[in-house]
Amino acid sequence: MAVITYAITTLTRVKSRLNISGTTLDTVLEELINAMTDWIENFCDRRFKETAYSNEVYDGGNLDGLRKKWLILKNCPVVGSLTAFSYMAGVPSTPYWTAFLRDDYDLNGDSGIIKLFSVLPNGFRNIRVSYTAGYKIDFTAPTDPTKHTLPFDLSNVAERLVIKEFKRREAVGKAQESLGDSSITWRDGLEKEDLEVLERYKRTIFV
Repeated sequence: MAVITYAITTLTRVKSRLNISGTTLDTVLEELINAMTDWIENFCDRRFKETAYSNEVYDGGNLDGLRKKWLILKNCPVVGSLTAFSYMAGVPSTPYWTAFLRDDYDLNGDSGIIKLFSVLPNGFRNIRVSYTAGYKIDFTAPTDPTKHTLPFDLSNVAERLVIKEFKRREAVGKAQESLGDSSITWRDGLEKEDLEVLERYKRTIFV
């Protein structure tokens, strides 16, 4: 077992907070870090590690009677500008993609919301966007903003949850077991302040 590349904390950081040396418990801690990362990302509905997304497809306007003037990207914050932003024109048998002009829209990179100055073209899966979004993660240089931009409060919550689950398992004599098919209810370990942090990083759904 190894920690996933998009994990929002590290084995070293968790072991330091637990004052653990040696490698006996590495596997169970790595499994907890991976499970916790996936749970937090599902809760917040977004990927936190900076990632390039190519040709994500979205629905256009006039669906369910709405004349949409905005588009909410699946991930944020957006790094720089959009790589590509286009809509499908033509007919279903011979479609082609036409780029929006840069003066056609405004981008709020922090929230990942694209605001059109007119409306999105009508259609289903007729909008395509390429962009890079997320935070830089390099725990070897956590105070260097050119290498690491993941918010410290997010990492803190991740580590607190891993430690709580680890200690819960330790209390019932399972610290050295693999997680196997066991079920973890991460939300049960959330303190009020932890929940407030995660709520701040939830993906925007409505504007």
